[in-house]
Amino acid sequence: MKKLFLILLLGVSQLSLAQNHKIVTLLNKQLQKEMTHFYDDEERKNFIVTEAFRIDENNILHFGYTIKSYDGGKINVYSKIPLNKIINIGRDHNIYFETLDNDVTETQTHYEKNGNILKKKSEQTHLFSTEINKESYPHRFMKQMDKALKKAGYDIECSY
Repeated sequence: MKKLFLILLLGVSQLSLAQNHKIVTLLNKQLQKEMTHFYDDEERKNFIVTEAFRIDENNILHFGYTIKSYDGGKINVYSKIPLNKIINIGRDHNIYFETLDNDVTETQTHYEKNGNILKKKSEQTHLFSTEINKESYPHRFMKQMDKALKKAGYDIECSY
């Protein structure tokens, strides 16, 4: 009986890892598609992915990027969200994941043009921005993301 339970547990964990890989692949592929096909040279120069989407061993989704500012400085943004806290996939300017509480940690570090840190702030919020925003009809991507999250066992809604 123990062996059957362990085999079942191992099978479920492998499915979860496979779905986590699918979630990360969908996010990174869509962001890369947008950067390649929809960003102009100036946008590519001013938006740099510093940490591609990844899911750690605790099922926390991570993402980091840098935005160059108009004054020659830059802002580094790093966000993380527990996958089991996502209740909705939505879209305003960006496609985002929403939580019921302030379960998203976002850290911003602002730099002067000479590299000195102006300020660093970390806050808890309920929205995780994917920075995916260039697709004219993002519904197909949102449906794929909805399906992947549900297959991974997360109970979410999708506002598309």
